[in-house]
Amino acid sequence: MRKIRGFKLTLRVADVKRRAKKSGLDLAALGFGDDQLQKLLGQAAKTIAAGVLFETFKHPDVDAAALSPIPGLAYSVVLATLGPGFASAKEKSRESSAELYALWGLVEAAALDEAVRFAAALVEEEAAKESCTLSPWNALQEPAALETVLRKLDAGKIDVRLHEGRLDPAATTAVSLSWLAQARARKPKKD
Repeated sequence: MRKIRGFKLTLRVADVKRRAKKSGLDLAALGFGDDQLQKLLGQAAKTIAAGVLFETFKHPDVDAAALSPIPGLAYSVVLATLGPGFASAKEKSRESSAELYALWGLVEAAALDEAVRFAAALVEEEAAKESCTLSPWNALQEPAALETVLRKLDAGKIDVRLHEGRLDPAATTAVSLSWLAQARARKPKKD
C-alpha cells in the first residue's frame, strides 16, 4: 500500500467554470468572474490537506467481485481525501447562499478528481510495466464496498473512516481501476 499526504492540487478556473456550466450554475449571476473564482480557489486550496492511499490486488482476490469494475489481471483501489478543513469551509459557505455552497461542491468535485488523477497516474506507470492498461475509474459508493476499501487500505493512515455508511471527512472518494492486458499486434501470416 502506498500513502501520499500533503501534495499540492492544482485547481483550475476553467475546470470549475466547465463544471458550473454543466450543472446549470450561473457564475456571472453570482458575481464570479475569473478573478473572483481564482480567489475562491485560492481560499479552497488553503483548506485542503490532500491525502491518498492506493494498492493493487492481483487475482484471485476475495473482494474482486465487489471492488473490480471489469475482470482483469488485477485491480487497484484509490482512496483520496481533501481533509476535514475543506468540509468545514464548505459548510461555512452554506450560510452565505445555496449557490455559493453549490460552487464549493463543484470545487470539491474538481479537487477530488485531481487527487484521484494523481494517484491513478502512479498506478498507470505500474500497470504499463506489466503490459497492462487501466479501465476507466469506477466510483465506489455502496457502504459494503466502502467498508471493504477502508479495511483493505488501512484508511486510518489518512484519517478517513466510515460514518453512517458514508466516508468521513465528507470530501473523500474511493475508486477502483481494473488492469487489462494490452492486446499485441499480430504479425500477418506468410503464405
